[in-house]
Amino acid sequence: MAPRAALFDLDGTLIDSRQDLADSVNDLLRELGLAPLPAPQLVSFVGNGARSLIRRAIAASAPGHPAVADVQLRRFLPLYERRLLATTLPYPGVTAGLEQLRRAGLPLAIVTNKPLGPTLRILDGIGLRHLFGPVFAGDSLPTKKPHPAMLLAAAQALATPPSDCLMVGDSDVDVAAGAAAGVPTVWCTWGGIHPDRPPAAARTADSFSEVVEVLLGR
Repeated sequence: MAPRAALFDLDGTLIDSRQDLADSVNDLLRELGLAPLPAPQLVSFVGNGARSLIRRAIAASAPGHPAVADVQLRRFLPLYERRLLATTLPYPGVTAGLEQLRRAGLPLAIVTNKPLGPTLRILDGIGLRHLFGPVFAGDSLPTKKPHPAMLLAAAQALATPPSDCLMVGDSDVDVAAGAAAGVPTVWCTWGGIHPDRPPAAARTADSFSEVVEVLLGR
């Protein structure tokens, strides 16, 4: 039976934001007088929200550094806002696939650990915002993925039982959130941010067109 609604992660699933995120974190490290890090290392820190990304980057650049992640987030977000759409684009097939899903009448939501402000600016900037109903971000609720609250809230907003939704994401955080919320998951391989398949993923997709086929029950 085909899912009745879809919940999508953002970074590494719908958009390739790796370079903009890495460059922005390195901007912050330089402001703090710390050594920048290679982009692939910084990208591997993405997935648990901006505070976690900053905390891990500072710890990797300067173990034991006294910088407080919550304080540095206020410094990081303006830096990221300046680079937000410098190189960030949808992955191949995403725009056409989402449009196909909307034409089929499938309700769509975003569930991302990225803060809401940058999330909406990116969705608007790359022309995807109109394809989604609710957008739940890292600062929308008291908890982030892998806590299930965001997925449960999105399912409720779409008036669909969690078991009838499908979570689409690229990381173990997405899969764990789906498992905790009772939402089946599809793990996406193309993002390159989290290359290891989480064991709890219901299915694996190697292209966005495969996700579309699953969602349309084909």
